[in-house]
Amino acid sequence: MAGLTVVVVVVLVLLVVLRRRYVVARVWGHSMSPTFHDGERVVATRRRHYRVGDVIVFRPRSDASLSGVRVAEPPARGEAPDVAATDVVWRIKRIAAVAGDPVPAWLETDHPVVPAGRVVVVGDNTGHSADSRQLGYIDIAGVAGAVPHRPAPEGS
Repeated sequence: MAGLTVVVVVVLVLLVVLRRRYVVARVWGHSMSPTFHDGERVVATRRRHYRVGDVIVFRPRSDASLSGVRVAEPPARGEAPDVAATDVVWRIKRIAAVAGDPVPAWLETDHPVVPAGRVVVVGDNTGHSADSRQLGYIDIAGVAGAVPHRPAPEGS
């Protein structure tokens, strides 16, 4: 019986450690097409630093809409998401600029450079993406992690 208890404790500790290092999320919508597709699962790894070109999973401000990425199971095709107050809502976007970089010309702001602790993000499918053009700067504290590198599509 003691052996089983040890196994259970070890498994629980491993789950906690893995949960702190990785986030599994599901892509919602087409903002990152053709790099990622609606319904695709991604695994983001927590990091200390992020670079331009990294694809990140982040928590939007509470007033943001629900396109992007979410940890909860998706609705059936054609149905609207049923989001409970306890669901964790995520977005997935590519970093266009990090703190200290010049603000991209396409982002309307009064700042010449990205402020400390913030990043600028953009979807690969810019015509169908709610990104920093609508959300503004993204707080780096809300970033869950980066998805293993996939290059931006040509022309992005």
